[in-house]
Amino acid sequence: MSFDQTKHLKKVHKLRRQRTINCVERTINQLRAENQPINFSRVAKHSGVGKSTLYSIPKLKEKIDFYREESFQKNYNLMNSSTKKDIMIRSLKRRIAVLEKENKTLNNQLKHIYGELFESTIHSEVES
Repeated sequence: MSFDQTKHLKKVHKLRRQRTINCVERTINQLRAENQPINFSRVAKHSGVGKSTLYSIPKLKEKIDFYREESFQKNYNLMNSSTKKDIMIRSLKRRIAVLEKENKTLNNQLKHIYGELFESTIHSEVES
């Protein structure tokens, strides 16, 4: 009976690959539970696996891509709503400034007209 190194190496490689997959899946689940964004760098760092390993295993690549897109959409929606609020606030502040300026102009015109009216009534009383 001879020892077949090829079979042994394939078996060891298969076990290591399965351990890697399990570790990465646990990491992804943990990141999801903590509501943290999921991307290749973060998963690689937390699981202790290289990014190239994550890209080379199609099952993991697809899973990370899916959750990355999902977490991006969540973050984008949060950012988008806060950005919309900021834009609305700035727009309303500009509108307030324009209205205040218009109000000031109208008040000055009103004072001027009242002044002219007052002067005309005084002149008409003096002439009478």
